[in-house]
Amino acid sequence: MNRDELEEKCFQAAFDAIKKLLTEYSTENFYAFSLYTDSSAMTVSLSANSEERLHSILDAEKDKSRETQSYYKWATSEWAYEGFSAENFSDISKALRESPDRANFLQFKNRLVQALINALKKIKLSELAPALNDSVLFVSITDDDDAERTENISAGLINDKSISSYFLSRYD
Repeated sequence: MNRDELEEKCFQAAFDAIKKLLTEYSTENFYAFSLYTDSSAMTVSLSANSEERLHSILDAEKDKSRETQSYYKWATSEWAYEGFSAENFSDISKALRESPDRANFLQFKNRLVQALINALKKIKLSELAPALNDSVLFVSITDDDDAERTENISAGLINDKSISSYFLSRYD
């Protein structure tokens, strides 16, 4: 799959999943959406969370420390809608696993991250934009030492300055 095709497929899968989320859970206030891959660049998934779901998670948590609150707010693997509409991404993930471009892995992984960033940029400019106005969109990599850096860079490229500044201060 070439770069443009990868980006378009990621955009369409994410657009459809986010639209479904916003429709099915229209009473919830979503604050974050993330497209993520794994450290081996074999999968793509969507994760999202809302203020309501975050509060229910935190209410059930015994540890009320600021660190715990930040963790649950920003760790995509802890979000209520982690892996939402996974079926939308299955063909993309299969193509990633089978790609001959994996031979140059670092370039392959960087190309994937850039495609995810570009897909989320397009979503921010799409018909969904009004519903995403106060949400942060970013790219993450599970089980990867470079995850926070990728999240920070992608958030700065995708979101307006006020949203990205808020996100960048998430652990302060």
